[in-house]
Amino acid sequence: MKTVFVDSSVIFSAVNSPTGGSSKIFTLKNIKLLTSKVFLTETERNVRNKLNDYHLERFFMLVDKLKILKQLPNNKFIKKAKKVIVEKDSIILAESYKSKADFLVTLDRKHFLTDPVAKFLKPQKALTPKILIEIAEKK
Repeated sequence: MKTVFVDSSVIFSAVNSPTGGSSKIFTLKNIKLLTSKVFLTETERNVRNKLNDYHLERFFMLVDKLKILKQLPNNKFIKKAKKVIVEKDSIILAESYKSKADFLVTLDRKHFLTDPVAKFLKPQKALTPKILIEIAEKK
């Protein structure tokens, strides 16, 4: 079973669009979805501030499908991550790396699907939900 670290952009998108690719990853077989408390807190705040009340129910339903890691942000890893990605995304990169997941799934192609990020995460790979779905459906 492959493990997938999910960032807040994917969770938010899955809450907002039940038929999109971000939602579909929550239905894939043979993968375990992981995230950390930091991203759940951020996503919940964004759902409460930007979406309708009924989206909050969907948020909690999706959270039930995630393994929530007990790890806390590590400044040493964040500092290393800042060398290969923009500062605001360094915590995502550091948390994903620390999770030891097989994949990091994000909607941020510009900052995460780069050679420096690939080297930082190795052997983990950064993917979009669409690429993860394609990989999962081939098996």
